[in-house]
Amino acid sequence: MSNKFIVDANVFLQGKNFHYHFDFCEGFWDWIHAGYNQGLIFSIAKVRAELVAGVKGDKARAWAEAMPKDFFLDDTGDAKVMAAYAQAMTWANASTHYTANAKKVFAESKRADAFLLAYAKAHGHVIVTQEKSNPEAKRSIPIPDAASQLGGIKPTVTIYELLKLHAKPTFVFKP
Repeated sequence: MSNKFIVDANVFLQGKNFHYHFDFCEGFWDWIHAGYNQGLIFSIAKVRAELVAGVKGDKARAWAEAMPKDFFLDDTGDAKVMAAYAQAMTWANASTHYTANAKKVFAESKRADAFLLAYAKAHGHVIVTQEKSNPEAKRSIPIPDAASQLGGIKPTVTIYELLKLHAKPTFVFKP
């Protein structure tokens, strides 16, 4: 069985601002929807909340609002996710590597990062993020580094790695 993927907000935000701007690359957004239709590509409710908090008229906000509700998987209402979230919070708070502010930002309930990690840990999904591993970082907790340190989470991938796996050159989804 193929991996299932959960996409970080930064993929959508960077996509709409740069590489996959709605004005010239609607195919990317159609590809995301096709991946959802194949049961492989999703995101989580916290990511949706980040996207819809954008300015009215923002195309990423409109896109998130138009996506089927179950594209954005329930995170806070899922007991397994919340148990994994508690583990992520315990891990972060016990770390002597990261600054107090990095831990505070990581723990903010409106931010999706810790919930992405918790969902991946609870359900075995792969996180798709544009964040890069930076083991030397102290003032932020990069998702790839947290994923490797928390245990039980598959390595993260970038959107480009996911595209190599599941896209034809024209953004037609390939199962």
